[in-house]
Amino acid sequence: MTERTTVHETIVVERDYGVPLARVFTAFSDAKERARWDVPGDGWELAELHDEFKVGGRTSSRFGPKGDPRFYSDGVYLAIEPNVRIVSAGTMHERDKPVTCTLGTIELYASAHGTRLVLTDQSAYFGSETSKNRRGGWGKVLDNLQRHLAGRSRP
Repeated sequence: MTERTTVHETIVVERDYGVPLARVFTAFSDAKERARWDVPGDGWELAELHDEFKVGGRTSSRFGPKGDPRFYSDGVYLAIEPNVRIVSAGTMHERDKPVTCTLGTIELYASAHGTRLVLTDQSAYFGSETSKNRRGGWGKVLDNLQRHLAGRSRP
């Protein structure tokens, strides 16, 4: 008999960016721009990105440590309100093995210093990935976004 375990977790990660809402939204909505910062590790590469940024549009990417882009993400945009929110649902695989299914929400709020971003990740984990890994990955992605918005490249 095969042992099966599914763990459900919700992660919330918040960041403040010293730029207007529209600038942060564009970093997510423009695929060429997103390709410059959207990886969850130092020294990682984005091997491919396909993005149709509209409600019902598909988004997929292959990424991982340099020379080993073993992760594949595939999803669909469920709701988009410019400068307010982006909601998507998708799956992530490590090589050919599914590791998570996720409902993700990015919310943007005007703040005294620019933009407050609240990312909510509601995932079902199937083994090799954990919520601790995911939280760390999102932290690195949002750190990369900070550097990108400040005009610096990621490491």
